[in-house]
Amino acid sequence: MTMKGGTGKTTTAISLSHGLSLSGRRVLLVDCDPQRSIAVSFGVEAEKGLADLLTTGDVDILQVRDNLFLIDSGGRKLAEVELKLGIREHRERRLSEALKHLKGCDYVICDCSPSLNLININALAYCDDVIIPVSMDYLSQAGAEQTAGIIEEIQTLNSRKPIAFMLLPTFYDSRVRLSHTVLEDLRQRFSGKMYSTVIRMNAAIREAPGQNKTIFEHSPLSRGAFDYYHLTEEILAREHEE
Repeated sequence: MTMKGGTGKTTTAISLSHGLSLSGRRVLLVDCDPQRSIAVSFGVEAEKGLADLLTTGDVDILQVRDNLFLIDSGGRKLAEVELKLGIREHRERRLSEALKHLKGCDYVICDCSPSLNLININALAYCDDVIIPVSMDYLSQAGAEQTAGIIEEIQTLNSRKPIAFMLLPTFYDSRVRLSHTVLEDLRQRFSGKMYSTVIRMNAAIREAPGQNKTIFEHSPLSRGAFDYYHLTEEILAREHEE
């Protein structure tokens, strides 16, 4: 997640989820954004989504690919649910409680909206690791710093283990000097907190959702597919380090 939109959050959530599922891992993708961008990208819609899960415990889990499952956000209902959760006890732990009996899943990936709200706080309190996509501009860099600070504040809500975060450079264009400048600045400021993978500018990445496909399906030989394949391999390599 990041506090700035347009950094490739949803694209990264979809591409990484599908990459992991293609590698044989069972993945649950949770759309935490009322805009429902993930469900739209896959061309599906659930009757009961995250909004229902957080309030009643009921949810429709859709299988969108082999080994890949989706919890739709619920659209506008999710924004309405946030107001209801605000008056409940342990409101920041509702997602953790709802998914505590989840089994048979190797990864749960939550795609958050670019804002600080109760739904995103629930996602942060539930997750062990956070990927912060950072596009190659100064405003996105500032948003990444804000998000890192928020994660440190949320840390007290997570009693299981520390929340680790890593920055993922996105929309990198080697022809543009600003891309080089921002990437180098990030590497200096967040030493040890950066993925080696860099997601380059690629038209195929933008085209894929319009075909209800992931980058691996729409253009498997593109730079975008290569970059997200590299990210998937980098994530999987960390399994052996833990």
